[in-house]
Amino acid sequence: MANQMKNVAIVILFYIVFSVIFMTSCDRPKVTVFSNCVIPSFPAANSIACADGKITSIGKDLTGDIMIDLEKGVVYPGFMDAHLHLVWYGKAMEILDLVGTKSVDEITGIVSQVYDGSERWIIGRGWDQNDWEIIQYPNKESLDKVAVDQPVYLHRIDGHAIWVNSNVLSICGIDRNTADPIGGKILRDSSGNPTGVFIDNAMDLIKRFVPDNGKNDKRRQIINAVRKLNQFGLTAIHDAGTDIETVHILKELIAQEQLTIRVNAMLNNKSEDYQEFLSKGPDTTDKFLSVRTVKIYFDGAMGSRGAALLEPYADDPKNIGLNLTDEKKITEKVNQFNAAGFQVAIHCIGDRANRLALDIFEGSGNQNSRNRIEHAQIIHSDDLPRFFDLGVIPSMQATHCTSDMYWIDERLGDKRLHEAYAWQSLLQTGSIIPGGSDAPVEIPNPLLGIHAAVTRQDTSGWPAEGWQANERMTIDQALASITSWSAYSMFAESFLGKIKPGFMADFTVLSQDLSTIDPAQISSVNVHFTIVNGKVVYKR
Repeated sequence: MANQMKNVAIVILFYIVFSVIFMTSCDRPKVTVFSNCVIPSFPAANSIACADGKITSIGKDLTGDIMIDLEKGVVYPGFMDAHLHLVWYGKAMEILDLVGTKSVDEITGIVSQVYDGSERWIIGRGWDQNDWEIIQYPNKESLDKVAVDQPVYLHRIDGHAIWVNSNVLSICGIDRNTADPIGGKILRDSSGNPTGVFIDNAMDLIKRFVPDNGKNDKRRQIINAVRKLNQFGLTAIHDAGTDIETVHILKELIAQEQLTIRVNAMLNNKSEDYQEFLSKGPDTTDKFLSVRTVKIYFDGAMGSRGAALLEPYADDPKNIGLNLTDEKKITEKVNQFNAAGFQVAIHCIGDRANRLALDIFEGSGNQNSRNRIEHAQIIHSDDLPRFFDLGVIPSMQATHCTSDMYWIDERLGDKRLHEAYAWQSLLQTGSIIPGGSDAPVEIPNPLLGIHAAVTRQDTSGWPAEGWQANERMTIDQALASITSWSAYSMFAESFLGKIKPGFMADFTVLSQDLSTIDPAQISSVNVHFTIVNGKVVYKR
Protein backbone atom coordinates (compact mmCIF):
# COMPACT_ATOMS: atom_id res chain seq x y z
CA MET A 1 0.00 0.00 0.00
CA ALA A 2 2.81 2.38 0.89
CA ASN A 3 4.54 1.63 -2.40
CA GLN A 4 1.32 2.37 -4.28
CA MET A 5 0.95 5.68 -2.50
CA LYS A 6 4.58 6.50 -3.27
CA ASN A 7 4.07 5.71 -6.96
CA VAL A 8 0.95 7.88 -7.10
CA ALA A 9 2.84 10.72 -5.47
CA ILE A 10 5.64 10.39 -8.03
CA VAL A 11 3.14 10.44 -10.89
CA ILE A 12 1.41 13.52 -9.47
CA LEU A 13 4.74 15.26 -8.92
CA PHE A 14 5.84 14.42 -12.47
CA TYR A 15 2.54 15.76 -13.79
CA ILE A 16 2.91 19.01 -11.86
CA VAL A 17 6.52 19.55 -12.97
CA PHE A 18 5.64 18.71 -16.59
CA SER A 19 2.63 21.06 -16.50
CA VAL A 20 4.69 23.90 -15.06
CA ILE A 21 7.39 23.42 -17.68
CA PHE A 22 4.81 23.14 -20.48
CA MET A 23 2.83 26.16 -19.36
CA THR A 24 5.99 28.20 -18.90
CA SER A 25 7.21 27.32 -22.38
CA CYS A 26 3.80 28.18 -23.84
CA ASP A 27 3.65 31.52 -22.05
CA ARG A 28 7.21 32.48 -22.94
CA PRO A 29 7.31 34.65 -26.03
CA LYS A 30 9.17 33.07 -28.89
CA VAL A 31 12.63 34.49 -29.46
CA THR A 32 13.56 35.46 -33.01
CA VAL A 33 17.25 35.79 -33.75
CA PHE A 34 18.51 37.70 -36.76
CA SER A 35 21.89 36.15 -37.43
CA ASN A 36 24.87 36.31 -39.80
CA CYS A 37 24.91 40.08 -40.01
CA VAL A 38 27.16 43.07 -39.54
CA ILE A 39 26.08 45.64 -36.94
CA PRO A 40 28.16 48.85 -37.24
CA SER A 41 27.13 50.04 -33.78
CA PHE A 42 28.21 46.65 -32.29
CA PRO A 43 31.29 45.56 -34.24
CA ALA A 44 31.87 42.41 -32.16
CA ALA A 45 28.28 41.15 -32.58
CA ASN A 46 26.73 39.21 -35.46
CA SER A 47 23.19 38.61 -34.22
CA ILE A 48 20.22 40.32 -32.60
CA ALA A 49 17.61 38.55 -30.47
CA CYS A 50 14.04 39.85 -30.33
CA ALA A 51 10.80 38.95 -28.59
CA ASP A 52 7.40 40.61 -28.60
CA GLY A 53 8.65 43.07 -31.21
CA LYS A 54 11.51 44.35 -29.02
CA ILE A 55 15.25 43.82 -28.97
CA THR A 56 16.25 41.56 -26.06
CA SER A 57 19.97 41.12 -26.66
CA ILE A 58 22.78 41.81 -29.11
CA GLY A 59 25.76 39.50 -29.31
CA LYS A 60 27.81 36.78 -30.95
CA ASP A 61 26.14 33.63 -32.34
CA LEU A 62 22.89 34.02 -30.40
CA THR A 63 20.24 31.30 -30.67
CA GLY A 64 16.46 31.41 -30.47
CA ASP A 65 13.20 29.73 -31.40
CA ILE A 66 13.20 31.30 -34.87
CA MET A 67 16.47 31.87 -36.73
CA ILE A 68 16.57 34.31 -39.66
CA ASP A 69 19.76 34.52 -41.70
CA LEU A 70 20.46 38.10 -42.82
CA GLU A 71 23.03 36.87 -45.34
CA LYS A 72 25.90 39.07 -44.09
CA GLY A 73 23.79 42.23 -44.52
CA VAL A 74 24.65 45.43 -42.65
CA VAL A 75 22.06 46.27 -39.99
CA TYR A 76 21.01 49.82 -39.15
CA PRO A 77 18.19 51.14 -36.95
CA GLY A 78 15.05 51.25 -39.05
CA PHE A 79 15.13 54.19 -41.44
CA MET A 80 12.46 56.85 -40.92
CA ASP A 81 11.12 59.49 -43.27
CA ALA A 82 10.32 62.59 -41.21
CA HIS A 83 8.13 64.25 -43.86
CA LEU A 84 6.09 62.68 -46.61
CA HIS A 85 2.47 62.50 -47.76
CA LEU A 86 1.19 58.95 -47.43
CA VAL A 87 -2.10 58.99 -49.32
CA TRP A 88 -0.78 61.43 -51.91
CA TYR A 89 2.18 59.11 -52.53
CA GLY A 90 -0.15 56.14 -52.97
CA LYS A 91 -2.40 58.15 -55.26
CA ALA A 92 0.59 59.33 -57.31
CA MET A 93 1.14 55.69 -58.30
CA GLU A 94 -2.31 55.65 -59.97
CA ILE A 95 -2.31 58.91 -61.96
CA LEU A 96 -0.25 60.31 -64.84
CA ASP A 97 3.43 60.51 -63.92
CA LEU A 98 4.88 63.74 -65.36
CA VAL A 99 8.13 63.76 -63.37
CA GLY A 100 11.12 64.39 -65.59
CA THR A 101 9.14 65.71 -68.57
CA LYS A 102 11.10 68.24 -70.62
CA SER A 103 8.44 70.24 -72.46
CA VAL A 104 4.77 71.16 -72.75
CA ASP A 105 4.57 69.05 -75.91
CA GLU A 106 5.81 65.96 -74.06
CA ILE A 107 3.10 66.40 -71.42
CA THR A 108 0.29 67.03 -73.91
CA GLY A 109 1.44 63.89 -75.71
CA ILE A 110 0.98 61.91 -72.49
CA VAL A 111 -2.45 63.47 -71.92
CA SER A 112 -3.53 62.65 -75.48
CA GLN A 113 -2.81 58.96 -74.87
CA VAL A 114 -5.43 58.73 -72.10
CA TYR A 115 -7.98 61.15 -73.58
CA ASP A 116 -11.30 59.45 -74.32
CA GLY A 117 -13.72 62.39 -74.52
CA SER A 118 -15.61 61.32 -71.40
CA GLU A 119 -16.45 63.27 -68.25
CA ARG A 120 -13.69 61.42 -66.37
CA TRP A 121 -11.06 63.80 -65.00
CA ILE A 122 -7.57 63.27 -66.40
CA ILE A 123 -5.33 63.77 -63.36
CA GLY A 124 -1.55 63.86 -63.23
CA ARG A 125 1.35 65.30 -61.27
CA GLY A 126 5.04 66.07 -61.51
CA TRP A 127 5.48 68.84 -64.10
CA ASP A 128 8.18 71.40 -63.39
CA GLN A 129 8.67 74.29 -65.77
CA ASN A 130 12.20 74.74 -64.44
CA ASP A 131 13.16 71.47 -66.18
CA TRP A 132 11.71 72.42 -69.57
CA GLU A 133 13.50 73.58 -72.68
CA ILE A 134 11.48 76.82 -72.48
CA ILE A 135 11.32 77.85 -68.81
CA GLN A 136 7.91 79.45 -68.45
CA TYR A 137 4.51 78.54 -67.05
CA PRO A 138 2.23 76.59 -69.40
CA ASN A 139 -1.29 77.61 -70.45
CA LYS A 140 -4.73 76.09 -70.91
CA GLU A 141 -4.59 76.35 -74.70
CA SER A 142 -1.88 73.67 -74.86
CA LEU A 143 -4.14 71.22 -73.05
CA ASP A 144 -7.19 72.28 -75.06
CA LYS A 145 -5.48 71.06 -78.25
CA VAL A 146 -5.56 67.46 -77.03
CA ALA A 147 -8.52 67.43 -74.58
CA VAL A 148 -10.88 70.33 -75.23
CA ASP A 149 -14.01 68.56 -73.94
CA GLN A 150 -12.60 66.54 -71.03
CA PRO A 151 -11.35 67.96 -67.70
CA VAL A 152 -7.55 67.90 -67.32
CA TYR A 153 -6.01 68.60 -63.90
CA LEU A 154 -2.21 68.47 -63.52
CA HIS A 155 -0.33 69.14 -60.26
CA ARG A 156 3.08 70.79 -60.30
CA ILE A 157 5.77 68.58 -58.73
CA ASP A 158 5.75 70.47 -55.41
CA GLY A 159 1.96 70.40 -55.07
CA HIS A 160 1.84 74.21 -54.87
CA ALA A 161 0.46 74.86 -58.36
CA ILE A 162 -1.97 73.22 -60.79
CA TRP A 163 -2.41 73.47 -64.55
CA VAL A 164 -5.86 72.91 -66.03
CA ASN A 165 -7.62 73.20 -69.37
CA SER A 166 -10.55 75.39 -70.40
CA ASN A 167 -13.02 72.61 -69.66
CA VAL A 168 -12.05 72.71 -65.98
CA LEU A 169 -12.40 76.50 -65.87
CA SER A 170 -15.90 76.14 -67.30
CA ILE A 171 -16.85 73.46 -64.75
CA CYS A 172 -15.56 75.63 -61.90
CA GLY A 173 -17.11 78.86 -63.20
CA ILE A 174 -13.77 80.69 -63.31
CA ASP A 175 -13.19 83.63 -65.65
CA ARG A 176 -11.43 86.99 -65.77
CA ASN A 177 -13.75 88.32 -63.05
CA THR A 178 -12.68 85.68 -60.53
CA ALA A 179 -10.60 87.38 -57.83
CA ASP A 180 -7.35 86.02 -56.41
CA PRO A 181 -8.00 84.52 -52.97
CA ILE A 182 -5.88 85.51 -49.99
CA GLY A 183 -2.67 83.49 -50.12
CA GLY A 184 -3.19 82.45 -53.74
CA LYS A 185 -2.63 83.63 -57.28
CA ILE A 186 -4.44 83.04 -60.57
CA LEU A 187 -1.94 83.51 -63.41
CA ARG A 188 -3.42 85.69 -66.15
CA ASP A 189 -2.59 86.70 -69.70
CA SER A 190 -2.16 90.27 -70.92
CA SER A 191 -5.96 90.63 -71.18
CA GLY A 192 -6.57 89.50 -67.61
CA ASN A 193 -7.91 86.06 -68.52
CA PRO A 194 -6.85 83.03 -66.47
CA THR A 195 -4.04 81.11 -68.18
CA GLY A 196 -4.96 77.82 -66.52
CA VAL A 197 -2.27 77.91 -63.80
CA PHE A 198 -3.33 78.38 -60.17
CA ILE A 199 -0.84 78.85 -57.32
CA ASP A 200 -1.23 77.88 -53.64
CA ASN A 201 -4.62 78.91 -52.14
CA ALA A 202 -5.97 79.66 -55.63
CA MET A 203 -5.91 75.91 -56.20
CA ASP A 204 -8.85 75.62 -53.79
CA LEU A 205 -11.04 77.24 -56.45
CA ILE A 206 -10.49 74.06 -58.49
CA LYS A 207 -9.92 71.35 -55.90
CA ARG A 208 -13.48 71.39 -54.57
CA PHE A 209 -14.73 70.24 -57.96
CA VAL A 210 -12.29 67.34 -58.36
CA PRO A 211 -13.88 63.92 -57.65
CA ASP A 212 -13.09 62.80 -54.12
CA ASN A 213 -10.99 59.83 -53.13
CA GLY A 214 -13.33 57.35 -51.43
CA LYS A 215 -12.41 55.39 -48.30
CA ASN A 216 -11.70 52.23 -50.29
CA ASP A 217 -9.46 54.25 -52.64
CA LYS A 218 -7.49 55.64 -49.68
CA ARG A 219 -7.14 52.21 -48.11
CA ARG A 220 -5.78 50.75 -51.37
CA GLN A 221 -3.43 53.71 -51.85
CA ILE A 222 -2.12 53.45 -48.28
CA ILE A 223 -1.45 49.71 -48.63
CA ASN A 224 0.34 50.19 -51.96
CA ALA A 225 2.33 53.13 -50.62
CA VAL A 226 3.43 51.26 -47.49
CA ARG A 227 4.52 48.25 -49.54
CA LYS A 228 6.75 50.50 -51.66
CA LEU A 229 8.08 52.39 -48.64
CA ASN A 230 9.08 49.10 -46.99
CA GLN A 231 11.02 48.23 -50.16
CA PHE A 232 13.02 51.43 -49.68
CA GLY A 233 13.97 50.26 -46.18
CA LEU A 234 11.55 52.52 -44.33
CA THR A 235 10.14 51.34 -41.03
CA ALA A 236 8.47 54.57 -39.88
CA ILE A 237 7.15 57.76 -41.49
CA HIS A 238 5.82 61.16 -40.48
CA ASP A 239 2.67 61.77 -42.56
CA ALA A 240 2.68 65.53 -43.12
CA GLY A 241 -1.03 66.26 -43.41
CA THR A 242 -3.41 63.50 -42.32
CA ASP A 243 -7.19 63.71 -42.48
CA ILE A 244 -9.40 61.99 -39.92
CA GLU A 245 -10.55 59.32 -42.38
CA THR A 246 -6.95 58.28 -42.96
CA VAL A 247 -6.39 58.02 -39.20
CA HIS A 248 -9.36 55.65 -38.95
CA ILE A 249 -8.11 53.57 -41.90
CA LEU A 250 -4.69 53.27 -40.26
CA LYS A 251 -6.32 52.09 -37.02
CA GLU A 252 -8.29 49.47 -38.95
CA LEU A 253 -5.12 48.22 -40.65
CA ILE A 254 -3.37 48.00 -37.27
CA ALA A 255 -6.26 45.99 -35.80
CA GLN A 256 -6.02 43.65 -38.80
CA GLU A 257 -2.21 43.44 -38.45
CA GLN A 258 -1.83 44.77 -41.99
CA LEU A 259 0.15 47.94 -41.27
CA THR A 260 3.87 47.26 -41.74
CA ILE A 261 5.17 50.75 -41.05
CA ARG A 262 4.91 53.06 -38.05
CA VAL A 263 3.10 56.34 -38.69
CA ASN A 264 3.42 59.67 -36.92
CA ALA A 265 0.29 61.40 -38.17
CA MET A 266 0.37 65.18 -38.53
CA LEU A 267 -3.28 66.22 -38.55
CA ASN A 268 -4.47 68.72 -41.13
CA ASN A 269 -5.28 72.18 -39.83
CA LYS A 270 -8.98 71.63 -40.49
CA SER A 271 -11.51 71.45 -37.70
CA GLU A 272 -13.04 68.24 -39.03
CA ASP A 273 -9.61 66.56 -38.92
CA TYR A 274 -8.31 67.67 -35.52
CA GLN A 275 -11.45 68.35 -33.45
CA GLU A 276 -11.88 64.70 -32.44
CA PHE A 277 -8.43 64.75 -30.81
CA LEU A 278 -8.29 68.30 -29.51
CA SER A 279 -10.72 67.62 -26.68
CA LYS A 280 -9.13 64.36 -25.53
CA GLY A 281 -5.49 65.09 -26.29
CA PRO A 282 -2.82 63.19 -28.23
CA ASP A 283 -3.29 59.51 -29.04
CA THR A 284 -0.05 57.60 -28.49
CA THR A 285 -1.38 54.32 -27.12
CA ASP A 286 -0.26 52.23 -30.11
CA LYS A 287 3.39 52.02 -31.12
CA PHE A 288 2.30 51.83 -34.78
CA LEU A 289 0.35 55.10 -34.76
CA SER A 290 1.03 58.39 -33.01
CA VAL A 291 -1.41 61.30 -33.29
CA ARG A 292 0.12 64.27 -31.48
CA THR A 293 1.06 66.77 -34.21
CA VAL A 294 -0.92 69.36 -36.20
CA LYS A 295 0.37 70.68 -39.54
CA ILE A 296 -0.09 74.31 -40.65
CA TYR A 297 0.95 75.93 -43.94
CA PHE A 298 2.57 79.38 -43.75
CA ASP A 299 3.86 79.90 -47.31
CA GLY A 300 4.24 78.28 -50.72
CA ALA A 301 7.26 76.88 -52.59
CA MET A 302 10.34 78.28 -54.32
CA GLY A 303 9.63 76.57 -57.63
CA SER A 304 6.30 78.36 -58.04
CA ARG A 305 7.59 81.58 -56.38
CA GLY A 306 5.11 81.25 -53.54
CA ALA A 307 7.69 80.96 -50.75
CA ALA A 308 7.55 84.06 -48.53
CA LEU A 309 10.83 86.04 -48.78
CA LEU A 310 12.14 89.01 -46.83
CA GLU A 311 13.29 90.60 -50.08
CA PRO A 312 11.77 90.18 -53.57
CA TYR A 313 12.67 87.29 -55.86
CA ALA A 314 15.75 88.06 -57.93
CA ASP A 315 13.92 86.89 -61.06
CA ASP A 316 10.58 88.49 -60.11
CA PRO A 317 11.35 91.86 -58.45
CA LYS A 318 7.74 92.71 -57.60
CA ASN A 319 7.07 89.41 -55.82
CA ILE A 320 7.91 88.49 -52.21
CA GLY A 321 5.82 85.32 -52.15
CA LEU A 322 2.59 84.34 -50.40
CA ASN A 323 1.36 83.94 -46.83
CA LEU A 324 -1.10 81.05 -47.07
CA THR A 325 -2.34 81.43 -43.50
CA ASP A 326 -2.81 84.63 -41.53
CA GLU A 327 -0.09 85.22 -38.93
CA LYS A 328 -2.64 85.96 -36.19
CA LYS A 329 -4.50 82.71 -36.90
CA ILE A 330 -1.28 80.72 -36.75
CA THR A 331 -0.43 82.30 -33.39
CA GLU A 332 -3.85 81.33 -32.03
CA LYS A 333 -3.51 77.77 -33.34
CA VAL A 334 -0.02 77.30 -31.89
CA ASN A 335 -1.21 78.35 -28.44
CA GLN A 336 -4.38 76.26 -28.71
CA PHE A 337 -2.67 73.07 -29.87
CA ASN A 338 0.33 73.34 -27.56
CA ALA A 339 -1.98 73.87 -24.58
CA ALA A 340 -3.79 70.65 -25.54
CA GLY A 341 -0.50 68.73 -25.61
CA PHE A 342 0.07 68.79 -29.37
CA GLN A 343 3.23 69.54 -31.27
CA VAL A 344 2.79 72.08 -34.10
CA ALA A 345 4.57 71.69 -37.43
CA ILE A 346 4.55 74.76 -39.68
CA HIS A 347 5.39 74.59 -43.38
CA CYS A 348 7.92 77.39 -44.01
CA ILE A 349 10.20 77.59 -47.02
CA GLY A 350 11.12 81.27 -47.48
CA ASP A 351 13.22 83.30 -45.03
CA ARG A 352 10.27 85.58 -44.19
CA ALA A 353 8.02 82.63 -43.35
CA ASN A 354 10.75 81.04 -41.22
CA ARG A 355 11.35 84.28 -39.29
CA LEU A 356 7.64 84.85 -38.66
CA ALA A 357 7.16 81.26 -37.50
CA LEU A 358 10.11 81.54 -35.11
CA ASP A 359 8.62 84.80 -33.81
CA ILE A 360 5.34 83.02 -33.15
CA PHE A 361 7.02 80.11 -31.38
CA GLU A 362 9.09 82.53 -29.30
CA GLY A 363 5.95 84.40 -28.27
CA SER A 364 4.19 81.19 -27.28
CA GLY A 365 6.95 80.20 -24.88
CA ASN A 366 6.21 76.50 -25.32
CA GLN A 367 9.77 75.24 -25.75
CA ASN A 368 8.95 71.75 -24.47
CA SER A 369 6.41 71.13 -27.21
CA ARG A 370 9.12 70.22 -29.74
CA ASN A 371 7.43 72.42 -32.32
CA ARG A 372 8.73 71.99 -35.83
CA ILE A 373 9.32 73.97 -38.98
CA GLU A 374 8.88 71.82 -42.06
CA HIS A 375 11.37 72.39 -44.91
CA ALA A 376 13.20 75.47 -43.50
CA GLN A 377 14.86 75.84 -46.88
CA ILE A 378 15.82 79.54 -46.82
CA ILE A 379 16.88 80.91 -43.42
CA HIS A 380 18.35 84.36 -42.77
CA SER A 381 21.69 84.04 -41.00
CA ASP A 382 20.35 85.93 -37.97
CA ASP A 383 17.66 83.29 -37.50
CA LEU A 384 19.87 80.18 -37.60
CA PRO A 385 20.61 80.02 -33.83
CA ARG A 386 17.00 80.76 -32.94
CA PHE A 387 15.92 77.22 -33.80
CA PHE A 388 18.04 75.69 -31.03
CA ASP A 389 17.44 78.55 -28.62
CA LEU A 390 13.66 78.17 -28.97
CA GLY A 391 13.62 74.36 -29.05
CA VAL A 392 12.19 74.42 -32.59
CA ILE A 393 13.09 71.46 -34.81
CA PRO A 394 14.00 72.16 -38.45
CA SER A 395 12.62 69.21 -40.43
CA MET A 396 14.39 69.21 -43.80
CA GLN A 397 14.62 67.16 -46.98
CA ALA A 398 18.08 66.73 -48.47
CA THR A 399 16.97 65.89 -52.01
CA HIS A 400 15.12 69.20 -52.26
CA CYS A 401 18.56 70.79 -52.34
CA THR A 402 19.87 68.58 -55.14
CA SER A 403 16.64 69.06 -57.12
CA ASP A 404 16.62 72.86 -56.73
CA MET A 405 20.34 73.62 -57.05
CA TYR A 406 20.13 73.99 -60.83
CA TRP A 407 17.93 77.11 -60.62
CA ILE A 408 17.72 78.34 -57.02
CA ASP A 409 20.36 81.01 -57.71
CA GLU A 410 17.96 82.61 -60.21
CA ARG A 411 15.33 82.92 -57.49
CA LEU A 412 17.57 84.20 -54.71
CA GLY A 413 20.52 85.91 -56.39
CA ASP A 414 24.13 85.45 -55.28
CA LYS A 415 23.88 87.50 -52.07
CA ARG A 416 21.27 85.24 -50.45
CA LEU A 417 22.42 81.92 -51.83
CA HIS A 418 24.34 81.01 -48.65
CA GLU A 419 21.01 80.99 -46.77
CA ALA A 420 19.68 78.05 -48.81
CA TYR A 421 19.63 74.53 -47.35
CA ALA A 422 22.06 75.49 -44.57
CA TRP A 423 22.29 72.08 -42.92
CA GLN A 424 25.75 72.22 -41.36
CA SER A 425 25.25 75.81 -40.22
CA LEU A 426 22.11 74.73 -38.35
CA LEU A 427 23.83 71.68 -36.87
CA GLN A 428 26.70 73.81 -35.59
CA THR A 429 24.22 75.89 -33.58
CA GLY A 430 23.13 72.73 -31.74
CA SER A 431 20.01 71.88 -33.73
CA ILE A 432 19.13 68.43 -34.97
CA ILE A 433 17.67 67.89 -38.45
CA PRO A 434 15.18 65.05 -38.95
CA GLY A 435 15.38 64.09 -42.60
CA GLY A 436 12.62 63.25 -45.03
CA SER A 437 11.70 63.21 -48.70
CA ASP A 438 8.41 65.10 -49.03
CA ALA A 439 7.25 62.22 -51.24
CA PRO A 440 5.77 62.20 -53.78
CA VAL A 441 7.55 65.50 -54.43
CA GLU A 442 10.80 63.51 -54.22
CA ILE A 443 11.48 59.77 -54.32
CA PRO A 444 11.18 58.43 -50.74
CA ASN A 445 14.39 56.44 -50.95
CA PRO A 446 16.43 57.26 -47.81
CA LEU A 447 19.66 56.33 -49.59
CA LEU A 448 19.07 59.15 -52.09
CA GLY A 449 18.60 61.48 -49.12
CA ILE A 450 21.81 60.30 -47.44
CA HIS A 451 23.70 60.68 -50.71
CA ALA A 452 22.40 64.23 -51.18
CA ALA A 453 23.19 65.12 -47.56
CA VAL A 454 26.83 63.99 -47.62
CA THR A 455 27.74 65.02 -51.19
CA ARG A 456 25.41 67.94 -52.15
CA GLN A 457 25.57 66.37 -55.64
CA ASP A 458 23.09 64.71 -57.95
CA THR A 459 23.55 61.00 -58.69
CA SER A 460 25.68 61.82 -61.76
CA GLY A 461 28.23 63.55 -59.49
CA TRP A 462 27.38 67.16 -60.40
CA PRO A 463 28.71 69.56 -59.32
CA ALA A 464 32.15 68.03 -58.89
CA GLU A 465 32.89 69.63 -55.50
CA GLY A 466 29.31 69.61 -54.27
CA TRP A 467 26.86 72.54 -54.32
CA GLN A 468 27.82 74.81 -51.42
CA ALA A 469 29.88 71.94 -50.10
CA ASN A 470 30.50 73.62 -46.74
CA GLU A 471 26.92 72.72 -45.80
CA ARG A 472 27.36 68.97 -46.32
CA MET A 473 26.54 66.56 -43.50
CA THR A 474 28.86 63.85 -42.29
CA ILE A 475 27.70 60.27 -42.82
CA ASP A 476 26.96 59.95 -39.08
CA GLN A 477 24.83 63.11 -39.17
CA ALA A 478 22.96 61.93 -42.26
CA LEU A 479 22.23 58.55 -40.63
CA ALA A 480 21.10 60.24 -37.41
CA SER A 481 18.72 62.42 -39.43
CA ILE A 482 16.73 59.36 -40.54
CA THR A 483 17.01 57.39 -37.31
CA SER A 484 17.51 58.91 -33.85
CA TRP A 485 16.77 62.54 -34.81
CA SER A 486 13.64 61.52 -36.64
CA ALA A 487 12.59 59.50 -33.60
CA TYR A 488 13.17 62.46 -31.27
CA SER A 489 11.07 64.74 -33.45
CA MET A 490 8.08 62.39 -32.91
CA PHE A 491 8.72 61.87 -29.15
CA ALA A 492 9.83 58.28 -29.79
CA GLU A 493 13.50 58.49 -28.79
CA SER A 494 12.95 56.03 -25.89
CA PHE A 495 11.98 53.14 -28.19
CA LEU A 496 12.91 54.00 -31.81
CA GLY A 497 16.00 55.06 -33.69
CA LYS A 498 18.65 52.86 -32.05
CA ILE A 499 19.76 49.24 -31.94
CA LYS A 500 19.55 48.73 -28.21
CA PRO A 501 17.89 46.23 -25.83
CA GLY A 502 14.37 47.39 -24.99
CA PHE A 503 13.99 49.31 -28.25
CA MET A 504 11.60 48.17 -30.97
CA ALA A 505 13.02 45.56 -33.34
CA ASP A 506 12.95 47.79 -36.43
CA PHE A 507 15.94 47.34 -38.76
CA THR A 508 17.05 48.32 -42.23
CA VAL A 509 19.52 45.82 -43.67
CA LEU A 510 21.77 47.06 -46.47
CA SER A 511 24.20 45.41 -48.84
CA GLN A 512 27.11 47.62 -47.70
CA ASP A 513 28.39 49.61 -44.74
CA LEU A 514 27.70 53.25 -45.63
CA SER A 515 30.62 54.52 -43.57
CA THR A 516 33.20 52.51 -45.47
CA ILE A 517 32.26 53.16 -49.09
CA ASP A 518 32.81 56.07 -51.44
CA PRO A 519 29.93 58.53 -50.76
CA ALA A 520 29.31 58.66 -54.51
CA GLN A 521 28.21 55.00 -54.31
CA ILE A 522 25.64 55.44 -51.52
CA SER A 523 22.67 55.84 -53.86
CA SER A 524 23.43 52.49 -55.50
CA VAL A 525 23.45 50.48 -52.24
CA ASN A 526 20.67 47.87 -52.05
CA VAL A 527 18.14 47.25 -49.28
CA HIS A 528 18.27 43.51 -48.55
CA PHE A 529 15.76 43.32 -45.68
CA THR A 530 13.30 45.60 -43.93
CA ILE A 531 12.26 44.43 -40.47
CA VAL A 532 9.43 45.98 -38.44
CA ASN A 533 8.43 44.82 -34.97
CA GLY A 534 10.71 41.82 -35.30
CA LYS A 535 9.13 40.62 -38.55
CA VAL A 536 10.54 40.69 -42.08
CA VAL A 537 8.25 42.94 -44.13
CA TYR A 538 10.51 43.08 -47.19
CA LYS A 539 13.25 40.80 -48.56
CA ARG A 540 15.07 41.58 -51.78
